[in-house]
Amino acid sequence: MDRAALREKVALFPTGPGVYTLLDARGRVLYVGKAKNLRARVRSYLREGDDGRRFYRHLVAALADVECFATDTEKEALLLEHTLIQRHAPRWNVKLTDDKSYLMIEVTTHGEWPRARLVRARGRGKRGTVFGPYASARAVRETLRHVKRWFPLRTCSDAELRQRTRPCIEYEMGRCLGPCVRLCSREDYDAVVQEVLLFLQGKNDTLLPRLEARMREHSAALRFEQAARLRDQIQAIARTLEGQRVAREGAGDQDLFAVAAGEGVAAVLVLHVRSGQLTEPSSYELRGDLPPAELLNAFLGQFYRPQRYVPREVILDRDVSDRALFEEVLSERRGAQVAVKVQVRGERRALLELARKNAALLLSTGEEKRRVVDEALSGLQRLLGLRRRPRRIECFDVSTLQGAFTVAAQVRFEDGEPVPQGYRTYKLRTVEGQDDFAAIEEVLERRLAGGLERGDLPDLVVVDGGAAQLGRALSAAHRVGLPPQRTELVGLAKARPEEDPEAARGYERVHLPRGGAPVLLEPASLECRLLARVRDAAHRAAVRAHRELRRKSALRSGLEEVPGVGPKRRSQLLKRFGSLKGIRAASLAELEEVVPAPVARALQDYLSRPR
Repeated sequence: MDRAALREKVALFPTGPGVYTLLDARGRVLYVGKAKNLRARVRSYLREGDDGRRFYRHLVAALADVECFATDTEKEALLLEHTLIQRHAPRWNVKLTDDKSYLMIEVTTHGEWPRARLVRARGRGKRGTVFGPYASARAVRETLRHVKRWFPLRTCSDAELRQRTRPCIEYEMGRCLGPCVRLCSREDYDAVVQEVLLFLQGKNDTLLPRLEARMREHSAALRFEQAARLRDQIQAIARTLEGQRVAREGAGDQDLFAVAAGEGVAAVLVLHVRSGQLTEPSSYELRGDLPPAELLNAFLGQFYRPQRYVPREVILDRDVSDRALFEEVLSERRGAQVAVKVQVRGERRALLELARKNAALLLSTGEEKRRVVDEALSGLQRLLGLRRRPRRIECFDVSTLQGAFTVAAQVRFEDGEPVPQGYRTYKLRTVEGQDDFAAIEEVLERRLAGGLERGDLPDLVVVDGGAAQLGRALSAAHRVGLPPQRTELVGLAKARPEEDPEAARGYERVHLPRGGAPVLLEPASLECRLLARVRDAAHRAAVRAHRELRRKSALRSGLEEVPGVGPKRRSQLLKRFGSLKGIRAASLAELEEVVPAPVARALQDYLSRPR
């Protein structure tokens, strides 16, 4: 659609609030935005000139069509904008890709013998006492590690608890009271549960005196080993509780945001205050040339998605255009008033300054990291004679066991960092037996053919292997018609002692499509470390997929002879009991909870036969 046709189309847009999408010639969404006046805002993209954003000229040059969706209010436009950004991931929008909910700790106080475990969100099946949300997975796992180390609660599952006939190694190490075989009374176990609850609530004024009184009782009764263990426990808990910086007594829950912007990149630091305590911060790196206030505005809308916990106060280091809208939306999600503040005093201001300082530090650290990555990518381009810098690298590896359970894995790195969304595994369709060369050829042909069709190809493909594997990969590329200037292929292998005297020092050989002697990369060089990291990631992914395939095959081979157990019931049994061993150890009543009674009896009879 030419510019004149676009202007005619935009002239029909409403003048009220709504969301607009800018598309390229292939119908892909380039940018999603919201506006108070849709017609005026979208028309501005069709005028000559520049609006100050660095990507603006690239966006306008690729613009081929526009679409809009009118809303009744600006709040609805704000919500719809961030929904569309998450769905389409437009190239020129600020994108926040972390869509997981917070981890929390649940103490299963509804059961006979409670335990502490990780949960994702409050919901059905979580009837115990839940603590959190925690700011990061590392923070919650560290807290749970302290609980398991210093409070002897059971760590086994309910199924393991019912099946045990003797205590496990946790009991021998003094980290469990042995409720599975009734080595402790219910009263003693409940006392430990209460101590765990006090620890997670941060009530050290109640917990520590209680532990000190028990230590003195053991000492008076000459039980010095138990007294010494309690002494160590008290010291460790005191250090843990003191390590949590208290923002203000009774401060409640707060999130504090600070942004530091550089050239084309910005760092956002989020401090989380929960129940008056400062927990581990979260940090994010954003790509874009927007002013810091606009970056923070775009970031906030994606940060507080429906599954994320909303505190009662949100404090910003600068004002944003949608602050009033954020207050309204977040208040609705929390079910209570949420204040979004910019001007604060006292301890809040000190925390905000701390966030600013760390955001600036994060930005400077990130710039140094990017400099190292740029140096490594430029070095690869120079040493390997590549046509352009390999910003996106994909590596392929094959894992097999004497020709059985052969599987291939693909990993993707962009700007030196892994991109898990680009990881793939392939089951071989045409290769039989152990033939790694044919496996590489089949997988590369499938990947490159699909990439050509979708317009999704890397700058560099690395094949784990030498000249033979690279040759089969080049055959696949030639067969699908891959332009050499679009994606280049190399093979990566360890240097062999018989071929090079420096091999013992860990040199890597890079085989090039043009043939000739391979390029040797020094083990300490940035280029070698980057390629080795990519290759090792592909190897781990292939081995992991291979083991999973073997595990599923073992389960199928153990159950496929049982009448009435098909793929769906095998999946249900695996989901409930975890493994073939767990199914074999289950009682008839437990099996009948998953499959019909006749099938459960047939399954138990089959599994009880001599192996």
